[in-house]
Amino acid sequence: MDLLLKTVAAFCIGIGAMWGVQTLYVKTISEALQSDKGRMSAGMPEFKSPFNNIDGNKLRDALQQQYKPIDTTTGQRLGVESAQRRIDQIVRGAQNAVPVQRSYPGVPRY
Repeated sequence: MDLLLKTVAAFCIGIGAMWGVQTLYVKTISEALQSDKGRMSAGMPEFKSPFNNIDGNKLRDALQQQYKPIDTTTGQRLGVESAQRRIDQIVRGAQNAVPVQRSYPGVPRY
């Protein structure tokens, strides 16, 4: 009985200590957040965008003069050739799946 009583007392003391530590921690954090140190705007410098004075039309014209139009005819040709190759492979696979007719010497096939 003595051991049980000591165990319950130790458990209650542990719960009380944990409650106290957590309360002290939450109180410290909430005070820090409410002070000036916790405010984000206090330490942030003002942001000035370097792109306010750029005219988009002038930028587009400058880029169009510098770079030529992209030639896409090679890609189109390769796409058509790839599609044609796939069709040829499908046809060849279908032809290989059909059994070959027997051939007899001297007998023509029609």
